[in-house]
Amino acid sequence: MQRRLPAALAIATGLLLAPAAPPAEAQTRIQCESRNHQYQFCSTGVGITGARLVQQTSGARCVEGSTWGWDRRGVWVTRGCGGVFDVGDYRPAPQRPGSDVVRCESRNYQYEFCGIDARVLSASLVRQISRQPCVLGRNWGWRGSGIWVSEGCEAEFRIRTDYRPGPPAPGPGLTVCESHEYRYNFCATGPIRSAQLVEQRSQAPCVQGRSWGWRNDGIWVDNGCEAVFRVRAR
Repeated sequence: MQRRLPAALAIATGLLLAPAAPPAEAQTRIQCESRNHQYQFCSTGVGITGARLVQQTSGARCVEGSTWGWDRRGVWVTRGCGGVFDVGDYRPAPQRPGSDVVRCESRNYQYEFCGIDARVLSASLVRQISRQPCVLGRNWGWRGSGIWVSEGCEAEFRIRTDYRPGPPAPGPGLTVCESHEYRYNFCATGPIRSAQLVEQRSQAPCVQGRSWGWRNDGIWVDNGCEAVFRVRAR
């Protein structure tokens, strides 16, 4: 004769045998520092879907899309930015080439970068939202990892992507320098004896002597040039 378990015991047994709930998406923290104002990539060891600055540890400002950012492999910093970042697990979903509409806004007339988790091939303005006119090359533009706006421009942009991973992190001896809003920018590298353009990342051309150059303590860029440079230390 089969005996029945008491109700309380049966419930407890069921709880013990029930499968455990899947763990929540793990979050972890990583510290990354741009030494001597040079580009630094800090790998997380696992794929991630996002990163957030928790604490700035440097005197130099950390601005997302300008002096720090992330890709699926980790966090990068440059131009003296140092900080502690929250990063998340990456669970890839299938993606196909296509186009998307992205909204980007320049709050308080400040530079803003709207990153895209894909490789941007081109961008066009679809709908202007701000009263301030949005003019390509003056207060909005794009590069391989997203859209930038400034001077109060707010709009929706259609981007064409191929969903390849973003640009690879430069290795030893390489540094990235970018002309924000088509303005002159100097990227200190420490003492060097030469510099060479390795990879152009901007839509605007990088021409030595006109939109980029070097001196004995770093690299300068202008007119919207953004590129990876190989430097030889002194």
